[in-house]
Amino acid sequence: MENLKILVAADFHGAATAESNLSKFLERGYDCAILIGDLTEFGPPEVAESILSLVESFKIPVLSVPGNCDPKDILAILDRHGANLHGKCRKIGDVIFVGLGGSNITPFRTPFELTEAEILEELSALLEGVKGRWALVTHAPPFETKLDELPSGTHVGSKSVRQIVEEKQPLLLACGHIHEARAIDRIKNTIMVNPGPISKGFAAEVVITENDVHVELLQL
Repeated sequence: MENLKILVAADFHGAATAESNLSKFLERGYDCAILIGDLTEFGPPEVAESILSLVESFKIPVLSVPGNCDPKDILAILDRHGANLHGKCRKIGDVIFVGLGGSNITPFRTPFELTEAEILEELSALLEGVKGRWALVTHAPPFETKLDELPSGTHVGSKSVRQIVEEKQPLLLACGHIHEARAIDRIKNTIMVNPGPISKGFAAEVVITENDVHVELLQL
């Protein structure tokens, strides 16, 4: 297979800086872009239109899941752009991307939250038909990793996402949600990344080769 070079960006939150930062990263040249939720700050969903159109202007495929701060009607916009990865499997090159948006339950009653049981059920059902090389894209990070740790030391990620990674071992887990937990980590053979918020000039570059996955944190 040819190497697959991916830009991973998360947590836009409707910030004016997010779109310009995304454009600067895209100018470096990628085969596809993965946007891991919170494109908006509690809406309106139309904010996602210009973000998706920007990626499309670079003539590359874009895949996206919603975040917990995105209204659920953002899914219709993702569908219209052919970008929706929430509850879906999409193949780019020889890699199948499996996606689930929203987050595990938070104290803040945000618009797009799922119970741990729902997360486990949805991901398990999605993976039933997946064979070959695959990567997992979830807005919520896996529990008790570098990717879900608050400055206080508390871990707030999803136990179900962690269970899936431990048991199914994707090539890659890409997540967002916890802005302060910008990091690369591993569970067994799975390399995992939280790129940090694109609104602050953070992203990640993933290169999937025939035999390996390389991940680098990026900053403008």
